[in-house]
Amino acid sequence: MSSNNPSANISDRVLGEVAGLVRGTGEVTESAVEAVAGAVQKALGEVGKTVASAIGLVAGAGTGAVRAVGQLVGASAQAAANGLGTTVTAGSTVAASIGNATKGAILGVVRGTSEVGGETLGAISTTAASAVRETAAVGADITAAAVGAVEGAIQAAKGTTVSAEDAASAAATGAIDAAADISEAAGRRVRRVVEGTIDGVRVVARTAVAA
Repeated sequence: MSSNNPSANISDRVLGEVAGLVRGTGEVTESAVEAVAGAVQKALGEVGKTVASAIGLVAGAGTGAVRAVGQLVGASAQAAANGLGTTVTAGSTVAASIGNATKGAILGVVRGTSEVGGETLGAISTTAASAVRETAAVGADITAAAVGAVEGAIQAAKGTTVSAEDAASAAATGAIDAAADISEAAGRRVRRVVEGTIDGVRVVARTAVAA
């Protein structure tokens, strides 16, 4: 892998780290969110802190986290569904894992960019968008990634100068815009799940797309 392609580099590194977590548990549980965040933050540092706030880099972090879930959790869950007739349960496992992976990715990106004075809200929006796009690419529920991104943004805002409302709005906006690129219906579906109150925070997206 060429070091001249930091986005692909960070995606591969995060995928490898998160894949290790997935292989150990079979899914990305709520208790593994911090581990995902640590993996993303570590990967950002290894690729190069001087470019940790670059758009391509933070997008790669979100992509890698979700891709690991799609490749490993999705495959194992589908196998279980085929063998046991539990398609709904398998789908719920994948959705929960993607939500938690996205939440962890947002946390790790915010912490990584904060270390080098990166633009936090832009990083949140970009990571949320990349997670939604990758979730669509692996054929999973994009609303899970969208909600996970907003939850991660709210949690990540704690201890920073960014308000939870602004962080949540950035995540929601990025998720909606990415979903709307897929289809207008997808954009509307994501808007419905991310706008309102999440974790006690009023979330309002700053985009007219799919309104």
